[in-house]
Order: sequence, then structure tokens, then C-alpha cells
Amino acid sequence: MINKKKILITWRLMIDYMNNYESLLHKNNLTYDVIYKKQGLGEKDLINVIHKYDGIICGDDEINKNVLKKAKKLKVISKWGSGIDSIDSYYAKQKNIKILNSPGAFTEPVAQHAMGLMLSLTRNIVANHLDLKKGIWSKRINQNIYKKKIGIIGFGKIGKEIKKILEIFSPKFYLCDKKYKSKNFVSKDVLIKNADIIFVCCDLNPTSKHLIGMRELKKMKKNAFLINISRGAIIKNIDLIKALKRNIISGAGIDVFEKEPILKNSEFLKLSNCILSSHNAFNSEDAIININNKSIYNILNFFKIYK
Repeated sequence: MINKKKILITWRLMIDYMNNYESLLHKNNLTYDVIYKKQGLGEKDLINVIHKYDGIICGDDEINKNVLKKAKKLKVISKWGSGIDSIDSYYAKQKNIKILNSPGAFTEPVAQHAMGLMLSLTRNIVANHLDLKKGIWSKRINQNIYKKKIGIIGFGKIGKEIKKILEIFSPKFYLCDKKYKSKNFVSKDVLIKNADIIFVCCDLNPTSKHLIGMRELKKMKKNAFLINISRGAIIKNIDLIKALKRNIISGAGIDVFEKEPILKNSEFLKLSNCILSSHNAFNSEDAIININNKSIYNILNFFKIYK
């Protein structure tokens, strides 16, 4: 008798497309359950069910040590996308649970979204739009991007893509990434003091949490813009709100937050010099189909090897 493996699928954009994969999973002796939740599953959602499964396809679910302790059968975690900071990878390794993801999954859409935030801020597009809706024919003074000083913190796939797009504007780049040791890279402090526009593109890990707080914000130029399309906790959100309220920096474009979704009474929503999006930079139809395929085949290929 063939020993069927059972997987749990928790990411809503995977669940919505599961009709496309049912026959493929069946042919490979895999059955599945789904748990649908808009924002991702917490410890309480997972802890009483995780013991049933050999694998999981997850989003930014809280797969911490307490959850993994209960995962008696779990052999593989297929993370939808690239970031694995929501998973206790150290403890998973101790339990010999394989973590698979899709590096560079959203390079192009996230970089394009970063460009949208930058242009919206520097050209006052949202503010001008809202003026017109109020009946105000405003003529706001905007900033030109040409030959600006651009700072990129984290020079992975997304950082490289942002640089490639911006080269058409002939800027001076300040690049910061601890993985690179060359004359083309500068310290965080040098970047922060000099850049007119700063893109935060690094992974979230113990060394990058609150990489930018009030100390760094006070060192930025008063007319500088800060754009975060990586992880919310890289910027200390409470400090950023204070800096924007006090006009310590000119503005910010934020796609990610320390706590998501943000509260309906969040101070971010009261700021006129901040453009917000709902952790949605990745979200394009082509990218969704691509990562759904990768996430499924991560599981299939794992179980072909692991018997």
C-alpha cells in the first residue's frame, strides 16, 4: 500500500489556485487540507493541527518553536515567497525539517512598487490627486530625481533591480550591504547622511531589526525620503512616526509594518507626508502564478527524494 503524504496549505493566494494542482498532487500521492485566513496563521491556529502533516505550504505564518515542537511528522516547509523570518529556522534545522523557499521570487514587482512609492513622494502625486478631489487646483513644488543621491540598504536581487532601473536618472549611488567588502560600498552612517532617497531592501534578521531608528533618522537630510519594501521591523515604526510628525525627514513610502495589518487608528494614517500600501508590493498576477508553481514543486521534489 502506498503511503500517502499529507500537506497543509495556509497561504490564501495558494489556496485560491488549488484547483490547478489537485490532479498533480493526487498523481504524486499527496493529499492536502487548507486553513484560510487573510493575514496568516498564528501560533494558536497551528499548534493544535500541525501534528497531522508531513509538509506545509505557508505564508507569513507564525511557525515558531512551540509550533515546531508539536510537528511530529513534519519534514518540509515550503515558504510561499522568499522571506523566512516568520519561521524558527534554527529549531527547524535541529528537528531536521527542511525549509524551501523561492529566492528572488518578487524582484521585479517589488522593485517596480518601490519606484511607484518614490515617484508618488517626489512628485506629490497622491497629494495633488487629493487636492483636486477637494476642488483645489494646486501647484505643488516637486523634486526632480535626475542626479539625486540614492541610497540602497541591502544589495540583493531587489536592491540590484532598483539600481538598474534608476541608472537612467544618472544618480550617485550609496550602497550598503555587510556581505560586500569593496570600495563601491559604504557604511550605513555614510549612506544615511548623504542620500536624498533611501531604499530599504535587506532581509530581516537579528542584526537588521530596528536597523533604522531615531538615531539614524536624525542623521538623514531634512528633505530626504525613506522607502521600505522589505520587512517592517527593519525600521523602528514608532520612531519613524515621530520623525515624520516632526518633519525630521521629508517623507516616507512604506509597504511593510512591524505589526500587520496596521490598526485602523494607526498614527501612520494621520500623516500627510507618508504614502502607505498594505504589504502588497509583491502582488502581480504573473508573480503569483510563478510562486504557486515553485511552492508546489518544492514539496513534490522534496517527497520524490525523501521516502
